[in-house]
Amino acid sequence: MVLMASNAGAFNEIHLKKLKALHACEKCDLRWANLSGANLLGANLKGANLQKADLRGANLKGAWLTGANLKEADLSQANLSGAKMKNANLKGAIFCKTKTPWGLDNSDCQKAK
Repeated sequence: MVLMASNAGAFNEIHLKKLKALHACEKCDLRWANLSGANLLGANLKGANLQKADLRGANLKGAWLTGANLKEADLSQANLSGAKMKNANLKGAIFCKTKTPWGLDNSDCQKAK
């Protein structure tokens, strides 16, 4: 799995290391994290804060991005261009100003923080 730090970010370095080691990180703060090209196949990211994360070309097939304990995974302003998302569980995930493989998604801006 390729995971890199970002100089612009507010993400939690420990959370990034946890994701790399366990392939799971529920309710993690990964804002601004550079996850471009990362292999997150089947990863558990329930309730994770992925605001403004770079997920370009990431493999999110079968990943869990659902809400956890009523807290949605937040993908606001994230870049998912070219990401592989087949069978990803997106129920409850927040999309606002999110670049997705299907275009710019603003469907959940009312829920965004």
